[in-house]
Parts: sequence; C-alpha cells; structure tokens
Amino acid sequence: MDFETLIEGPLLWIVFLVLIVAVLARLGFFSFKILSIADTKQPGRSSKAAMFSRFLVPFHKGLVERPLYALLRYVFHLSLFVVPIWFGGHVALWAESRFEWEWSSLPDPLADWMTIAVMALAVFFVIRRIALPGLRPVSSFSDYLIILIAALPFFTGYFLTHGTLDGLPFFGDQMRLIHVLSGLTMMVTASVLFCRTRLNPSRCTGCASCELSCPTGTLESRDEGKFRIFSYSHYQCICCGACVNTCPENAADLRHEISLKKIFQVIPKEEIRTVELKSCRKCGALFVPEPLFDKINRSFADDYLLVCPNCRKTNLLDLYRKLSPGHTKETLRRTPLHEPPPGDEKTPLQKSF
Repeated sequence: MDFETLIEGPLLWIVFLVLIVAVLARLGFFSFKILSIADTKQPGRSSKAAMFSRFLVPFHKGLVERPLYALLRYVFHLSLFVVPIWFGGHVALWAESRFEWEWSSLPDPLADWMTIAVMALAVFFVIRRIALPGLRPVSSFSDYLIILIAALPFFTGYFLTHGTLDGLPFFGDQMRLIHVLSGLTMMVTASVLFCRTRLNPSRCTGCASCELSCPTGTLESRDEGKFRIFSYSHYQCICCGACVNTCPENAADLRHEISLKKIFQVIPKEEIRTVELKSCRKCGALFVPEPLFDKINRSFADDYLLVCPNCRKTNLLDLYRKLSPGHTKETLRRTPLHEPPPGDEKTPLQKSF
C-alpha cells in the first residue's frame, strides 16, 4: 500500500470515525452538564430547554453591538459546516464508497461562492488581528494557526477543482493529496477544538458582572480567604457572548483553544481568574476586589471608600454633615454630635439623626 492509498483509505476513515465519536461524546457531556444544573429562579438564568436550543442554534450577543462583524462570522462558520458535507464532489465519493450513501448536493456556483467567502474571510480575520492595536497583543500563535487549519482545505479544494496551480510541478501533481491531508488536519482539530471564555487579567477588575449575566451559570465566583476565584466549565457554556457583552472593562472574550484533555474534563470546573480582596480599614472585613477599588479610587478618592458597607452605615451622620451647606472642618471637629453648629437651623428630619 503506497502513501497516497494509505491517506485516502484507512487513515481517512479512522480520522472520520474519531471526529464522529468526539462530536457525539461532547454532545453527551454537554447534555449531562446542562441536565445536572439545579433549577433556579436567578434573574437572567435560562431554562434548560432554552440552553439546548441556544446551543444548537447559537445567537451571539455581539450581533446587536457589531452586526456586520457578527454576520461575517456566521457566514464563515456556516460555510465551514455546509460545504464539506454538501459539496458535489464529496457526495459523489460517498456514493462510490462501500456505504453507497448519497444525498442532494449544493449547486456548483453556490459551493464556489461559499468557498471563496471562507478564503476571503480567513484572510480578513488574520489581517484584522494584525492591524487592530487592541487585538494584536492578545492574539496568540494558536489563533492564527486555527484560522489557517480551517481555511486550508477550502484553498486546496478550490485550486484542485479549478486547476489553479496545475502549471506548478509539485502542486499540480500533489494537490489532491494536499487537499486530503488538509481535510484530515481540519477534522482532527475540530475534534479537540473548544470555544471558551477567557478573562484578561490586565483588564478584569473582579466585579463578577459576567457571572451575573451568564444564562447557564458556567461562570461562577467564590471568595476564599483574601481572594475571589472565578471558575468556568466549557461543557456548560453555550458561547452566547453574554459575558463579553456585559463586561464593563472589555476583559471577557470568547477564544478558540485546541486541547485534548478538555474532552475528559466533564465535572470539575477550571479556575480562570483570581483577584485579591481589599479589607475594611475599620473592621478588617473583606468587601471589594483590589482592582475594582483601584479603578474607583482613581476617579473618586475619599476615605469613605476604605470602609465596608456595614461600617459606612455607622458613619452616615458624618457623611450627611459633610454634605450639608453649613459644614466646615472646624465645626465638625468642635461640635458634638448632638449639638448643631452655630447658625445651622435643623429641620425635624435632620434632628432624627
């Protein structure tokens, strides 16, 4: 058996079987996680039926804020799914196989336009990551690699069917093999590719707005000692983008990740962010994440921020007197709490404090 026969025969069927098993396993694990969620009436939490429907027909929150970009992403992913299954050449191969399966195929002009759309959008996504200052620093090598792996079968398939590179000695003779290898790489990658939420540590303040907006509860936070820990389950996530849409710091993002071990991480949640909590200057209680306090303190610096909500309640009289028109530092220091400052006539409501 030569190399080409091995690639287009046993190896192709093994990879296809791996893809089917991985898809079924991940669908089963997702169903298990969703069904095991305790019923709750927490605001913003979706029902289990809604979670399944949004998983099968995803609606990204970014469609409202950036409709054009979101639409381009939908076209890209829909073409990635439709063309390999309903392309006429692929359907003919299934009809000639031992299974003799056959179904209706896409018209060739439509398949060509969808293929061109994938190629053009892949180039656009790469240029966008390189050109945008806010996106370039957070883009990793794997981000570019995933785009290349997804688009390469479409480039090679288009060149193969249209004979674009037939004039080149190596590519003209080996384009079919290159196309099959790129398709195998894409299927293996799809088996272990996850779309998951990430929290940028340089932007995240630990406010937990992402947790409150998550419709499935996949994002959770807990306070342990001096730290607030955010945990996440990729099998419980429906990639709706609610965390991205609600984050006031633009710290949440949905990113693709290639990981074999995540297929088997079903029950435990992964810790994705840890922030330190600030203690109250008066009673020592932990009450606010340090990054969030630092941000507020930069725009509104006051000793009032250094104490927890419970201690603030005990200082309401001091706060009201600071805000009163007749307040001065001298009268505050020398005037007892029960005696009004000279010339300050209090109303009955003020006398109650």
